[in-house]
Parts: sequence; structure tokens; C-alpha cells
Amino acid sequence: MIGIISFPPPSMQHRFAIMANGRVAAIISVTFLTSISSLGLYTYISTILDNLKAPSRLHLIGGHGALGALSGAFPLDISLTGRQPKMLMAGIIAIMALAMICIPFGLSFPMRSFLPFVLWGAMGWASQAPQQHERLRYQPEHDAAVVALNSSANYLGSAVGSSLGGIVLLAGLAPSSLPFAASCLVLAALLVQCLIMFSKKK
Repeated sequence: MIGIISFPPPSMQHRFAIMANGRVAAIISVTFLTSISSLGLYTYISTILDNLKAPSRLHLIGGHGALGALSGAFPLDISLTGRQPKMLMAGIIAIMALAMICIPFGLSFPMRSFLPFVLWGAMGWASQAPQQHERLRYQPEHDAAVVALNSSANYLGSAVGSSLGGIVLLAGLAPSSLPFAASCLVLAALLVQCLIMFSKKK
């Protein structure tokens, strides 16, 4: 009988210890910010579409996850040196921000209203491959903990984004304005990514 060897998951203490590396901390902050904005916005997309009196586009976000994962992985496989993965991530973040900004405007054009949702869903999933590559490059000896830390940043970002979305809606922000608020967080992530790209520290 063949058994499967199980290993205990990395502890939270181990995960946070990895962030003592400034590069890893910066990369994690990009993941955290994009998760707050993307997954947080996704939580309220039905409310947003209802406020804008638009048909549901949820299937376009989820349905293009596989496409997005491949769109991030294939370019990464082609070029894994220098600044290429960082530039790929910067491009992904920029497209995600643009897609979010275009959501309210795109709904005015029925034939093209699906495009922001396709790009948003695709870029959200595409961001995982270059981020994991960069984290593992800086902490190859802690591969399991690095992967676990990525999941922690994603789940925490989702929770924080959902909470912030609820707070601003209760404060009186119109649901149709949430995509703009989320895009601001994505642009903050892009700023951090640019700092990572042009930092001289290896």
C-alpha cells in the first residue's frame, strides 16, 4: 500500500520571518494591495452592477481565470532573467487598474461592456505566476513557506478588501464609485512594483 508523506504547514512565525527580507516584503505588499482591490471589489460586483442597472458579468471574471493564469505563466517561461518578470507584473497591474476604471464607462457600450471584466479576471489570475517566481528567487531555501505566505497575503487581502468595501458603502460612497476606489489601490501596488523594478538592490 502506497502512503503519502505529509508535512506540517509552515508556521505563521516562519512566514513572517521570511518578510525580514526587504525584497520579499515589498513583493508581498504588491500581492496584498492587488488582493485588497481585486478580490474586495469582486465581493461587491453584484451591488455595483445593480446600482448601474447593468446585467451580470460575474461569469466573465471567473471564466477567464484559466486564460489569465496561462497569460502570466507563458511569458514567464519564455524569459526568467533580469527585470522581465518584474516588468510583466507591472504590465499586469497596469491593465488591471485600467480595466477597473473602465467598468462604469464600458457598461454604456453593450457590445464592449464585457471587455473590462475579461481583462480584470485574466490579470488577477495572471499576477500569481510572476509574483511566485520572484519570491522564490529571493528565498529559494524556504519554498514551502514562501508559497504559504503568498496564500496568506491573498486571503488577508480579500478579507481586508471586503471589509473596506463595506465600510465605505456604509459611509455613503455610491457602489458605482467602488471600481475607482479599487483602481487607486491597484495604482498604489503599481507604484510599489515600479520601486522594486528600479531598485538597485539585487
